Amino acid sequence: MVRYRILGPLQVCTEAGETPALKRRKLRLLLAILLLCNGRTVSRRELTAALWGDAPPQSARANLQSYVSSLRLLLGDSQLTTTRDGYRLSIDASDLDADVFRQLVGEGRTAARAGRPQDARRCFTEALSLWRGDILETLELTETLHDATAGLRELRLSAEDELMDALLDAGEHTRSVAEFRQLVRAEPFREGRWGRLMTALHRCGRVKEALEAYQDLYSLLGKELGVGPCEELRALHARILAAADAGTSRGTATPEARWRGARPYVTVIGREYERAELSEIALRGGLVTITGPGGCGKSALALDITRTLAPRFTGGVTVVGPAWADTALPDLLPGPVIGARILFVLDDCEGLPDPAALARGLLAQPGSTVVATSRAPLRISGEVICPLGPLPVPKADEETAATQLFIERAAQATPSFGAMAADPALVGRIYRRLDGLPLAIELAAAWLRVLSLPELADRVDTGLVCLLTETTATHGRDGLTSAFRRDHARLSSRERRLLSLLAEGEGAFSLTDIEAAAGPRLHSGSVLQALAALVEQSFVQSQETASGWRFRLLTPIRALVTQTMESELESAG
Repeated sequence: MVRYRILGPLQVCTEAGETPALKRRKLRLLLAILLLCNGRTVSRRELTAALWGDAPPQSARANLQSYVSSLRLLLGDSQLTTTRDGYRLSIDASDLDADVFRQLVGEGRTAARAGRPQDARRCFTEALSLWRGDILETLELTETLHDATAGLRELRLSAEDELMDALLDAGEHTRSVAEFRQLVRAEPFREGRWGRLMTALHRCGRVKEALEAYQDLYSLLGKELGVGPCEELRALHARILAAADAGTSRGTATPEARWRGARPYVTVIGREYERAELSEIALRGGLVTITGPGGCGKSALALDITRTLAPRFTGGVTVVGPAWADTALPDLLPGPVIGARILFVLDDCEGLPDPAALARGLLAQPGSTVVATSRAPLRISGEVICPLGPLPVPKADEETAATQLFIERAAQATPSFGAMAADPALVGRIYRRLDGLPLAIELAAAWLRVLSLPELADRVDTGLVCLLTETTATHGRDGLTSAFRRDHARLSSRERRLLSLLAEGEGAFSLTDIEAAAGPRLHSGSVLQALAALVEQSFVQSQETASGWRFRLLTPIRALVTQTMESELESAG
């Protein structure tokens, strides 16, 4: 009985050992391509490319026939046959390791789908044991032949991934951690392997190592590719953090960190991606600044991730807001905790005196991390800026985070809203008009105490500003209108003029459109500088498109600009 091996060095195994006549490279290349295509006719053109690449000699056809004849003497006419289009090798699947490998992988996948993880583990393990190195390892392959092996290589990687899944499903995470680490090191850019390693570590109770594995991946991808982990891994990281936080609340983890200042005041809806990204950045230390327009939920998100991360900062958490504006830096620092990590939150930096200097002072404290919320970056060396925009607003009326926010806040405003919310078209009309700005959605929902849903939708279309006034408690913060007026007053006269000009139109504008509209009121250099300042301070939203950068005002911001400018004109008159 003859067996053929290609999952490693090419071998034809008989009772007497490897066939000596296959020492010639071209003959081994020919056998390799025929074995890779076992049971399929391989054309003469394919065989020529596999043996000589893109530059075959003039004698290639005659030489190919000679090699085929030599191979047929070794294998027999019944196994190597000539067809009209080429040659076909027909080896019993049980005699070729690649075919046995494929069969075992298929059986493993069938077992996994049937909920038999132990059987799946056995099949995948047996399949992978057939590999004795890289495919055709000692044979110098032509480009064509190398490409022909790609499918088997990818199937091997997939089988390794699926073996990891089977081990997890079989509850063998404790014994598999070391093996998982080896598989991750072998293919560090297969992100799914990192996720499986994190899952195994977390199930073993090794939460710290699971989070460290994520940080290792984050650093690797950032350094080598300039990207972050995929959304699935970000969500897994967030779940591990949340589970650790839940364990803390049950008293099964570290004691609750000391907390000074404001606590989370609302439930953050949506923002899963942003929450995971901010958490991982904050755990690295330094300064991270959440920027965005007023009312987009910067403070709520910062406090929400702080609540989740608090157990990791044994030196405590201190939240500094405008109410602490006159507090000296030494009074902000917690009591000494040697070797501890400390988390500071600088909330609403526009209301703090010299927030950049304050952040520098806090960062000088050993082991400190600062999370800031601000319309604009603080411009400190090492600052990581995380822009936060409105909630996504699709054109259709399907349920999104913006929809969920409106419904939840409406139910809080009036218990009867559950029966009123049957028309998704009206809800979609409202949150689209509000451009997905969370605080604007909350303020509009509060009007359901005195307006029906259809009436609210009509008024949002015709009288937006009156719906954005602070009719409800804002948890000790400035509301949307008062915060806007405060920040608007800090703009230069040139910036206010350009903002007023942008508020006169709707939709998105190019820089050329804006410069043309500014006309004699602002020269092009002033327009560019003022626009850059408005974008940096989150008054104007910018987006890169296929035709260049486009700029626009959110609808609530446009309404507030118009109202503010009208008020200023009335005061001046």
